[in-house]
Amino acid sequence: MIIMPETPDEAALALEFDVLAKRAGLAIPADRKAALFAGFKDLRRMLATMRQPRTAADEPAGTYSIQSVTRGL
Repeated sequence: MIIMPETPDEAALALEFDVLAKRAGLAIPADRKAALFAGFKDLRRMLATMRQPRTAADEPAGTYSIQSVTRGL
């Protein structure tokens, strides 16, 4: 079960975005800010899933079958 932290409101996210951009020294053009902010919100939403326990079923590319590994023997 993934526990999602409380999602901040839009104003809090906008402030966090502005602070992080300023700290990184980025000058974001006004015509690109909306798209970058949308990406920032998506990344922030996905961040909650990064450090959660996962099973092998959650990462199928990292699993293997002993039959497929030994078929060349």
